[in-house]
Amino acid sequence: MKSDENVEQSIIDKIGNVDAGRPNLGLLMPVFMYRFFFISIQEKLKERFGQSEADRILFDAGFLAGNEFCETFISSEGDVKKFLVSLQTAFKEQRLGVLQLEDMDLNSLYFEISILEDVYCSGVEHSDRFVCSMCEGFLAGIFSFYFKRIFEAKELEAWTGTNPKSTFELKPKKLKKTS
Repeated sequence: MKSDENVEQSIIDKIGNVDAGRPNLGLLMPVFMYRFFFISIQEKLKERFGQSEADRILFDAGFLAGNEFCETFISSEGDVKKFLVSLQTAFKEQRLGVLQLEDMDLNSLYFEISILEDVYCSGVEHSDRFVCSMCEGFLAGIFSFYFKRIFEAKELEAWTGTNPKSTFELKPKKLKKTS
């Protein structure tokens, strides 16, 4: 039998009791401050490991968070349409953004999802191709948890002043054939 010290805590458990810890300020903080801290972490990862490895770390962190987010906030009861409605509701209730389903093919499990008012990207002008690795990982983690198979996510379009949403493609990851 494992002792309590060896039991891996979930991310949710590590967050602690925010109500008790912030009795005056409450649960919410401005998006500006979230981005301030997140971009600082992103820059230090890039400085230390390079852009490619920083993106990989952020994707993996997003994937882990997406798994736990799906398990905690999204109903896994019912069919895919109920899952998608629950996903939209959870995104809005948690103030992550306004999620819209742009396209789907249930036979191939292909989904194209847009997020308006994204907590991370909306309002950020990108001079070159910007890939939101953490958001890709987050979405891949959610879909992988729900479908019980590994999904990949790719940003198709980033938020710009003329395009008020980020659009992502989600599909099952193809298994590599072994010889």
